[in-house]
Amino acid sequence: MELRNRAAVLALSVLAVGAGLAVLVVSNTASRTSSCQDEQLFEVLKELSRRFFFVCQDVAAIAKSVHAKIKASGTQISDEKLKEQLARQCKVFEKLQQIQNEVAEQFGLTPVAIAEMQEQAAEDSEMESYSVGFRAMLDDALAGKSPILPNVKIPKALTEEKALEIHRQVQEVEAKKVLDTVSGSKCSLKELGEVLAVAHKSAWDQVLEAESELLHSGGPEVYHSAVA
Repeated sequence: MELRNRAAVLALSVLAVGAGLAVLVVSNTASRTSSCQDEQLFEVLKELSRRFFFVCQDVAAIAKSVHAKIKASGTQISDEKLKEQLARQCKVFEKLQQIQNEVAEQFGLTPVAIAEMQEQAAEDSEMESYSVGFRAMLDDALAGKSPILPNVKIPKALTEEKALEIHRQVQEVEAKKVLDTVSGSKCSLKELGEVLAVAHKSAWDQVLEAESELLHSGGPEVYHSAVA
């Protein structure tokens, strides 16, 4: 129940300040901001979504493993309870708070100022889409599913065939990086795991950077949302 309540607050997507914590919620006020403020507000929401996407991506990987282990062991636990434990273990809300503070600083704003902007945004349809998108990202991640960035625009050129080609390139680059790093030397399982993790991330960064034009400079979140 606690997780559901916190996720519901998050999903409503307006920054409400209390005890120093900014949480996304939606305002019911009917007033409107200027077009300039609206544009800045949605740029803030876009950046919040982009950063929180990567948090959810990491959570999804952990949750997928946990769900599989629980199923294999036959352990009885409700989905709500499991999601609550995963959110706590992955420090989801602490990371969200940090992201909110960093984004506010990035735009030269404070959480209070952003809250005021949102209070004036009324029931804007784009605002609502971010609200729904935030909740969907978190729900999917805690269920072990890949998140999808809110309001993401998938380039037409990023077809299924192209996505598979990119994945193959990543695998090839990753394998080369691992071989170059290990280079016949002995290493422990822990060290090998670290090498694999670094090579995996580096390979994705390298290949997707090369495809930045295809992704319209949207970054890896566009690709991963497309294949989710």
